[in-house]
Amino acid sequence: MRPLLASVLLSLPLALPATAALAHAELEKADPPAGGTVAASPGEIRLDFSEGVEPALSGIVLTDAAGKKVAAGKPATAPKKDTELVVPLPHPLAAGAYTVKWHAVAVDSHKTQGTFTFTVKP
Repeated sequence: MRPLLASVLLSLPLALPATAALAHAELEKADPPAGGTVAASPGEIRLDFSEGVEPALSGIVLTDAAGKKVAAGKPATAPKKDTELVVPLPHPLAAGAYTVKWHAVAVDSHKTQGTFTFTVKP
């Protein structure tokens, strides 16, 4: 019985890297900041994730306080930083509250999504 227990205990470290590889791209930082207020309309939405994302399969839906969809450009990753998704805003945002509903597909194909709000000062 002891050799079996020793085999199991010795094989545990081999299983740990597999667990780390199954991580999802979690949102770590947003600009404009989640729940924050900005003094002027941003020219883009930047989402920084815990791992690389596929821009062709990731994106946002931006809505105003009334729930009306606001135009957003095509998502792309930042130059030399595949963990940062950049979505240009083709038109300035009016003062008010906005909701960002994002979805991301990590380079390992795992999908995540979430929502946050921010406000543009009058």
